[in-house]
Amino acid sequence: MRPPARIAALVLLAACTTPALPEDQRIDGIDWILIEANGMPWLENVSLRLDGDRLTGIGPCNAYSGRREGDAPDFAARDLNMTAMACADPARMRAEAEYMDMLPQLTTLRRERDSLVLSGPDLILVYDRREARGDDVF
Repeated sequence: MRPPARIAALVLLAACTTPALPEDQRIDGIDWILIEANGMPWLENVSLRLDGDRLTGIGPCNAYSGRREGDAPDFAARDLNMTAMACADPARMRAEAEYMDMLPQLTTLRRERDSLVLSGPDLILVYDRREARGDDVF
């Protein structure tokens, strides 16, 4: 391939790539921690991470994963799975069950400054960006 043809091929290839989103608009690849459900503080540790068509997180007792459908603002959590570790604290078990019941009800997502907002009919969950803490889960 002659040099002008190589340059033209590189320019075309560069034009086909999706530009990276500015940091304040990114949703994927960030660990989010749930801080609020329907306007009330959420007191148990729950995290969420979105990576393309995959979602993962840690609940009060167990890790969970599933499939993410839709492009923002559309959202759906499908095929949710969870580890089955026992949890000694009944309040944490209830919070985890409540969260796992809410997750499939969510239908939209949006980024608001440093927060991620997931909502559905009669449901709003607000997550804040979780700072990395090495190997610590929470």
